[in-house]
Amino acid sequence: MTTDSSVPALPKDESQNLRHLAPTGDLTIFEAAEFKESLMNLFANDGLVSLDLNGVARVDTSAIQLLLAARKQGRMLVTSLSQDLQTKLKRLGFTDSLSE
Repeated sequence: MTTDSSVPALPKDESQNLRHLAPTGDLTIFEAAEFKESLMNLFANDGLVSLDLNGVARVDTSAIQLLLAARKQGRMLVTSLSQDLQTKLKRLGFTDSLSE
């Protein structure tokens, strides 16, 4: 998993304020620890945070579990979902939005 930020490089002290995460590649059990850490860093910021999941190539239930736990924070906006993630959520019977 790699992450991309829509915000240009900032001085080190200002980089703590990033509120957008755009992981790319696979989000499986093998990337779960890194993805969890990225989510925790994202939610360490105040206010609404955004997630762009369109660049996710492959996802498994470990990543979906992390996303559903993050959703409980009540301040996550998911701007885009990859086809694989949409398919997996549908197969699992999840019909609600990931955004809160």
